Amino acid sequence: MRVGSETGSEAKSQVALGVFSDQKKICCYFASKHRKISIAESFDGEKFALSDGYLPVKSCIKIHLSKLDIGQVAIIESSKGKLSLAFSKNLKEWKSLCHLERRKVSDATIVPQFQLDGKYLMLVGGKVLKLCWSRNAYYWNFNKLVELKIKVNENDETIELDCAELIECGILVCYRILRTGEKFHTHQIYLAILDKNDPEKVIWNSQSFIWESDPEWGRCQPVGAVLFHSGIYGFWNTFKFGLLQVRYPTKELPFTLPINRKIGLIKSQKNPIIYPRSQYQWEKFSTFNPAAFLADGRVHILYRAQSDDLMSSIGYASSSNGIDIDERFESPIYKPQEVFESYEGKDDTVKINSIYASGGGVAGCEDPRVTLIDDTVYMTYVAFDGSNPPRIALTSIYLDDFLAKRWRWKRPVLISPPNIVDKSGVIFPEKIDGKFVIMHRIFPNILIDFEEFLDFDGRRWLRGEYQIPILENSWDSRKIGAGAPPLKTEDGWLLIYYGVDDRDDRFYKIGAMLLDLEDPTKVLYRSSSPILEPEEWYENSGFKPGVAYPCGAVILESDLFVYYGGADSVVCVAQAKLKEFIQALKEESELNFTVAETRRVNYDAPYSYH
Repeated sequence: MRVGSETGSEAKSQVALGVFSDQKKICCYFASKHRKISIAESFDGEKFALSDGYLPVKSCIKIHLSKLDIGQVAIIESSKGKLSLAFSKNLKEWKSLCHLERRKVSDATIVPQFQLDGKYLMLVGGKVLKLCWSRNAYYWNFNKLVELKIKVNENDETIELDCAELIECGILVCYRILRTGEKFHTHQIYLAILDKNDPEKVIWNSQSFIWESDPEWGRCQPVGAVLFHSGIYGFWNTFKFGLLQVRYPTKELPFTLPINRKIGLIKSQKNPIIYPRSQYQWEKFSTFNPAAFLADGRVHILYRAQSDDLMSSIGYASSSNGIDIDERFESPIYKPQEVFESYEGKDDTVKINSIYASGGGVAGCEDPRVTLIDDTVYMTYVAFDGSNPPRIALTSIYLDDFLAKRWRWKRPVLISPPNIVDKSGVIFPEKIDGKFVIMHRIFPNILIDFEEFLDFDGRRWLRGEYQIPILENSWDSRKIGAGAPPLKTEDGWLLIYYGVDDRDDRFYKIGAMLLDLEDPTKVLYRSSSPILEPEEWYENSGFKPGVAYPCGAVILESDLFVYYGGADSVVCVAQAKLKEFIQALKEESELNFTVAETRRVNYDAPYSYH
């Protein structure tokens, strides 16, 4: 993909020197034909906006950037072949320039955000890859380089580094070898993972190169690579096409990216954990959007299932460890029973209104959410009769009956107002100031109500007293909705929610908020970027590609598990260490505000169709 500049013709005169990513944006250093060096930023990896910045050398041809606890560190290569170190707090103002021993170092990068026994780690290129250590990131002991058994260099070419990143399972290394041929030269990209507790140990290495440069590019020069938006992005200066961006294939990796995000969820390698079973008609077409709650030492999962005729009902499965399904029912535990959630029995002249359909459903019980309060399991779901706007329905069952698999559900009742598309209803797991708290969504915001009782009688509806709004120019700028019922933590109510970007509404992504424990209308922290995006095959191959839609979350021991639907077709799970997740949410959140206004819902608001 060709990379451009928002300053138009300036792009033609810019040569990229090095790249760096903090997962929110990519920073790239450029040199103009007048040797002026400047910095540019991009939020998509394609368009870069130039801004003021400089490097402390005039003849830089290459730069490796790393973020350490002491700030940004740059390894700079000059046109005379010398390597230097520089330090910065903001990527723009650099100081403390010192020289490295060029005769022993051909190419090097420092592993960002990593220390072992109080020492920083540098990877060094050459005929073989080597390690080097430092206690202050300033002086490096090149007399004790340790060789890595990472890739046999059969043809004696030089190995150079594109990036090194600290991830959950180790240190990810992206490196390359220049292969020379009679007519053209090509660059080959390799990946490896080092043990973060013993970096001299290689725990995984790609069997062969994962990508090779195109001879059609002609003469090309590697700029570097970054881990960004759950992918490895390489940047290349080419004589014919200018600066090009390549997303390297990562299917060989023994894990799922993104793993290096400061705040994020790790998708299970066993995904999807629930998928349609062709032998059962009621769930033959799809199984997705799962509710989840913890009781009796097990995670109970209630998922939406569709038959071939696209009627929705609710199935059941459970797990002892949150991932492996060791119990699953052969029939639905909840089926459409009321006129407001069934198409059956209607006059043949009544047509299905497809603008309301989600997941392709023609009618039924959709997208359950489950909350356990005392001895009662409450379930909200979207009730759809095929023709009228979908509404939120509420039912319940005693926990003893649920655990005994006696499906004695209370007769459901609608709790959202008529003639309005209202979805994503969740109930907090305990009362606040003596009242039940319910979240729901009328396009485009999350609405909040406080109710003294949950005995809705078909004449009293949710009002939408408070709102958590969308954010303009953000990943959740089109619409947001509560995913799972909030989880109580010592730092606040943890709300897992979904969002859609108004700039590209094809994708449903997942975010997180922390709400005040005593007043959940107050948003304390809100993720400034998604904590999970639809990038795997099971999130992009199904009825609706590009959807990661959460309906359930539990805290099992010290881990957070989030259950979501992939592509409106399968059930998936992702997890994180709860304490680390919340701390990262606090650190990364760019928001700290209170939703103070009390308002009535505008029932003439545009409809949302998912």
